[in-house]
Amino acid sequence: MAVLVETTAQVLVDDTITLPLPAEKIDEIVASVRDMECFVIDNKVIFQGILHKQIFFVDEDGFVRHIGVDIPFSGFVDTPGVAAGMTCQLSPAIVFIDFNLLTPTELREIVVIDVVVTVLDLPANLLVFTDTLPKRPSVFGERNTVRAKGNGLMAVTK
Repeated sequence: MAVLVETTAQVLVDDTITLPLPAEKIDEIVASVRDMECFVIDNKVIFQGILHKQIFFVDEDGFVRHIGVDIPFSGFVDTPGVAAGMTCQLSPAIVFIDFNLLTPTELREIVVIDVVVTVLDLPANLLVFTDTLPKRPSVFGERNTVRAKGNGLMAVTK
């Protein structure tokens, strides 16, 4: 197995979420990247995935509430010299997260995801597993999980 191309793409996910109840403040956001897929076409790799976020907020009565949100994202990178159907591998990492409570029910979040894209010299359409998380709730301290506290700072667990 040989690496033919390895490059990094950045994806910006900027979204506004409507909370189910008015919030006094955001306590914490736990974010992770899941379900990454890639497809090689001539001279490009197209990728897609899900940004999964667990949002913990304090309601007007002082209770901590939770909402889970899945946001699809996609992107592509130029990979000169690669042919359609070659094998690709993805390694995502959340490198920045920021949020702002616009109104008691509107939360704006900005997330930057680095995606390392590798094209390998393997048989076409071979399934290659990456280090993305499985379909299950995030566990604090889990690999590839980012926790952002109410002050806008983040801690990355690797």
